[in-house]
Amino acid sequence: MTPVIDVHAHVFRGRDIPLKGYLLSRRYPEWYIRVLAPVIFTVLEAAIRGESHGWIANLVKQIAFAYTGKGYRHWADILSLGDMEEITRQMISAFKKDRIELFVPLMVDFEYWFKHTKRLPIVEQIDSMYRDVVLPFKGRVHPFAPFDPARELAYRAGLPGPGDGDGGPKEKYSSLEAAKEAVRNKGFIGIKVYNALGYRPLGNAVVDGQRRSIFLRNGMRRYAAFTGAQFDEVLSDLYRYCEREEVPITGHCTHDGIEAYPRASFDFGSPRYWSTVLERYPRLHVNLAHFGWSRPEEYSTAPRRYFYDRPWQAIQRRIAGSPGRASDTSAGGEPSVHWVREIAEMLTRYPNLYVDVAHHPVTDERNIPKYQAAYAAMCRDYPGIIQQRLLFGIDWHVIARVENYAEFRDDYRQVLEEGKIFSKNEMRDFMGWNALRFLGILPPSRKAKGRWSKNWKRLKSFYRKNRIWQPKWFREASLYKGE
Repeated sequence: MTPVIDVHAHVFRGRDIPLKGYLLSRRYPEWYIRVLAPVIFTVLEAAIRGESHGWIANLVKQIAFAYTGKGYRHWADILSLGDMEEITRQMISAFKKDRIELFVPLMVDFEYWFKHTKRLPIVEQIDSMYRDVVLPFKGRVHPFAPFDPARELAYRAGLPGPGDGDGGPKEKYSSLEAAKEAVRNKGFIGIKVYNALGYRPLGNAVVDGQRRSIFLRNGMRRYAAFTGAQFDEVLSDLYRYCEREEVPITGHCTHDGIEAYPRASFDFGSPRYWSTVLERYPRLHVNLAHFGWSRPEEYSTAPRRYFYDRPWQAIQRRIAGSPGRASDTSAGGEPSVHWVREIAEMLTRYPNLYVDVAHHPVTDERNIPKYQAAYAAMCRDYPGIIQQRLLFGIDWHVIARVENYAEFRDDYRQVLEEGKIFSKNEMRDFMGWNALRFLGILPPSRKAKGRWSKNWKRLKSFYRKNRIWQPKWFREASLYKGE
């Protein structure tokens, strides 16, 4: 049997993040949701504090959700929950029919990149994930720990955290050491980075100006002194550790999502910025989440849309008053918006690079033929590559606001298997075995010399120490003979 593994999930609560900055930074497709986001924030803040609403607040709430729809109401209800274990139960229940044996929630440390509204320190969030999710679900859920280079730099420099004044207490937590501890002893199996917040994987000197603007805008002047070289230093420390200890990294990689400012993804999160990392650390396992995909037709129409997209993005950035664009030429070549095609080409050069399909809009039946056409063309252009590196992921609970989100797995099966793009064996790889290769949760093998196995060993020890019976997916991985 092939285990079904979801490599991209979230179980954070509204209290775990700078909620206002999180909600207002998202690029919602509907104009009225952009307008109503501050209202939704106010409602969620009150719910998190356990406050009841007056009749005016309730009326405003009803109007807001009448426009946004039941999907956004459902997502808001999840964010307002105080119990991470309950959010995890809802996740498992939502996809019960899919028989997902392992969920991998990705934690993100947003605190240094938005105005301070968060109440729970990141290390306490990690402890809550360990105590309320990893242990109770006994091998069903193993998260990725967050890493933020800005927090690490503040810790090393002895600076106060973002919620304290200049004379306040020093940052208590090393982001790197917290992540290491989570991997060593708390059942975490990887590390998540989120470049669109304000840093590149490497080569940060080019975007010093953009990053300073973020800190100054948020009233965090003391962090504006950090240089690109310092960011590169702490990120390199992370990559060396992950390569040595065989810890996989997932990086957010799409034009959409949380951004420091409109279109910040292009300054910080372009897939090409990972090339230097993958060349310098060739054994490192990296997943570029979302496959860089923003539109279903993006792969097929990339050459034609280039001249439309570039000026339109420039206009949007100017209207938003965002910092000027950093030149992509430092990473080689001209600026690009065609990330899917770019990543597909990178897969041919970097054998330990993977991509996941989280939050692709396949639940809209109009997009099914577009994705089928794109994958058919991609598999012709890069035969045998996509099938070996594509990972299944859903993006719960962020996807909970999308209609028919619970059908995500069936819809992706329709794209790849019913579209006769992947064979049955290739579908099994997509649903589980590729994930186990990326995660390094396969036993040592004489046949596969370069195969990772330290995560497998760490989990085996973790189950033994915590008296957890090895879950079915782990036993299946331990018997794996293929490559």
